[in-house]
Amino acid sequence: MRTVWPLAPHVNEHRLARAAEGAAAVLTDEEQRHVAACERCGRLLEGHRRAIHLLGAGWKRVDTPPAAVPFWRRSTAARWLELAAAGAIGVALTAALLYWRAGGPSTSVGGSPSPSGPPTAVPTRISEQIPTLTPMPATSPTAPNELLDVPASIRTNVALPADAQVDTMRLVADSDWLIMGITFPDAPTSEALYAANLRTGGLRKIRDSSVFNSVPLDISVAGSQAAWADSTCESSWPSPMPTEQAHPLPQVRCSSWRVVLTDLDTGASRIVAHGSNPDVINDPLAQDMAVPVVPTVALGDDALAYTTGDLTHGIELNLLTLSSGATRTLALGGPLEEMRWAGQDLAWVEDTDFQAAGTGPDAGAYANPYYLGSQLMVLPKGATTARRIADGAYWLSADSGEIAWAVGNEVWTASSPGWQPVQAGFESDSGPAVSGGWLAWTGTNLFLVRRPGDSAQLVVPDGVALTGGWLILGSQPGQPIGYLLIPTKLEVVPVSGLK
Repeated sequence: MRTVWPLAPHVNEHRLARAAEGAAAVLTDEEQRHVAACERCGRLLEGHRRAIHLLGAGWKRVDTPPAAVPFWRRSTAARWLELAAAGAIGVALTAALLYWRAGGPSTSVGGSPSPSGPPTAVPTRISEQIPTLTPMPATSPTAPNELLDVPASIRTNVALPADAQVDTMRLVADSDWLIMGITFPDAPTSEALYAANLRTGGLRKIRDSSVFNSVPLDISVAGSQAAWADSTCESSWPSPMPTEQAHPLPQVRCSSWRVVLTDLDTGASRIVAHGSNPDVINDPLAQDMAVPVVPTVALGDDALAYTTGDLTHGIELNLLTLSSGATRTLALGGPLEEMRWAGQDLAWVEDTDFQAAGTGPDAGAYANPYYLGSQLMVLPKGATTARRIADGAYWLSADSGEIAWAVGNEVWTASSPGWQPVQAGFESDSGPAVSGGWLAWTGTNLFLVRRPGDSAQLVVPDGVALTGGWLILGSQPGQPIGYLLIPTKLEVVPVSGLK
């Protein structure tokens, strides 16, 4: 189901610790899917694995100076609260593991820098720039060592605002424009949406955000226009605060929505559709979290697709022709998770297996209706009904005549006109991307690509996205290759120029 508020309950850390020790079966399918999609849980699982490996090694005391705490940025409005909680949890967990392994109080462990200051100290104000790098291995035993050669002659620098950090979760492009989420480290609540013209180098801010109304996760761009769905939401923390959770969730209520269409050349915006969303559903992956039924939006060449409706009156897909203003409407079986244009055909992931309110797993019951499954659908140009392509799909990506998606960790692809599903032959730690016949995905902390018609996979140092016919490279100048970056510099490379 489509979640407006980006926070979701994380997998219990004791279960992650057991999984890290080799008991992978302890995680349910839903938890494994959450870990694959959640940066925090994925990193925590990896941290447990590394801690177990390190604690099993031979140690000797070596005095080292204190080092800064590594930092990674989540693409959510409440990332600072989660970071503080995650830091405190990590320090406490490490101390407990050391105490348990040593059988009693432990002296300092050499070779492992530790953060200075008491572990429970949480800064209330950021006065210095937080380190924006998390060291990651440049290679891995299961990853290829061959690098993709990207000549400097075909790289183009993307203009960024001063002191900007790029949110790599919000990077989408077409032939002329790159839309990106931007955060400024000296103002943690300041986040905005920018559009960069890849032909002229022009830069324009097209949307601000507030702490409880972050930049939309799903944005479409085509033909010098951008589209997304805004929601008007309010947030409050539970009272009393729960004591059994290290990261309690805020209570979010979203009262209305609107579909926004922005002209990137002028910056002018207009509201295409708006409404209220009294209906909510439960997300099984987020336990009891209530999720509003909100629009899903996809912008194509002279066409804007968006959903409206509710659970009482039904969900509808609206296809608006921008040049003429003509609209046609199709009935849907459930809310849409994702929607993308694949040339003139439209693909989406639709919720399935509706469950009534008052039912739920184990002994509990969800207060709201919910959906257990999903299916990938394709609507060919001019068709009146859509065709089901695959079940259990998510992380949908599309380009002209091609789509890619994930089922579990497996990557699948299909191409027009037949849209026959084909397993790509590899697994991905995050959503796959497809453009110009190229495939891109993340595996073992590496950004990987595959050429059209080739089975070999190549590492792209500093690679962060593949979208709209462009390979996006992000780096922090002066830092070595092999780091997971929050870019302060972006470059674009046309995939047509790659060999």
